[in-house]
Amino acid sequence: MSTITLPRNTYSEILKRQERADVAIAKLQKAVEELGYGEVKPSVLKRLEKQSRLLDEGRGIKLKNMKEYRAYVRGL
Repeated sequence: MSTITLPRNTYSEILKRQERADVAIAKLQKAVEELGYGEVKPSVLKRLEKQSRLLDEGRGIKLKNMKEYRAYVRGL
């Protein structure tokens, strides 16, 4: 494994740049989620909110695969 040496100020600049990139990605992710929220059908949103409420109450269940999950959500 090779090791490189950087001046302290260069390393600090890289860390600051990374932090700004992380903040920008988080903002972008939030914007995409907000846009997508309006695209979800009300019936699907209602079922997902019910599932979230059940999980918050500690009444979650274990499912083996995605097929079982879809059947479970449709049954809510």
